Amino acid sequence: MQKEKLEQEVYVPASDRIGQLDPLSDGISSLELIRVSGSDLDVANAARVSYGKVSTEISERDKKLISFLMKHKHTSPFEHNQLSFRIKAPIFVVRQWMRHRMNSYNEISYRYVKAPVEFYIPGKWRGQHKTNRQCSEGTFQSAELDAKYRAAIDMAYKSYEELLEAGVAREIARGLLPVCTYTEFIFTCNLHSLVHFLNLRIKVDAQPEIRKYAQGLLELAEPHFPVSLGKWKEHWMPKTEEITV
Repeated sequence: MQKEKLEQEVYVPASDRIGQLDPLSDGISSLELIRVSGSDLDVANAARVSYGKVSTEISERDKKLISFLMKHKHTSPFEHNQLSFRIKAPIFVVRQWMRHRMNSYNEISYRYVKAPVEFYIPGKWRGQHKTNRQCSEGTFQSAELDAKYRAAIDMAYKSYEELLEAGVAREIARGLLPVCTYTEFIFTCNLHSLVHFLNLRIKVDAQPEIRKYAQGLLELAEPHFPVSLGKWKEHWMPKTEEITV
């Protein structure tokens, strides 16, 4: 039994991670899948235990069962697995992310360490949506706005460093950091909570930056749960379009 458990859990060292992406394509953002436990077979067996049955390898019958479970939202069989990701993202993205509370999180603390000089700079500006107060629409470019954005970041970080140099504690000085500052955290979920996240954050009305991360989560997780996530895509995946950030 212990041997089977060890064989099902995959931990990949930093030198050979399962996958690493740069969701925002700026050379700073990152998304890594660092550990996987479980498989599509575990999903099928979690459902079949109701009848005292067990499968030793995934079959066409199991795939049909998983499709039925996903289509009809029988969610508990999708909870007997685990995926852990290491993520670097702007603070404003992470604060949206952590609204999804049925997951586990540990985040770098700028109370303990000095914040790096890493900030998210949008490639293009987006306008406020005319009818949806929480969405944007259209893109445009402006060298003047680019300069103002960068100048505000530079001023904030310079002031942050000056406070630290004057002996102010990191826990207070960090109050000057803008929400475009990059932070880093570990995110652990199961398939049930992952597809709930995807249902909300891959949609066209989600903020484009977090949609990029949602697409990356799917890209990294699907090879390990091809049946389950393939059936989610078939039955529930929201309509998507090209994302501009």
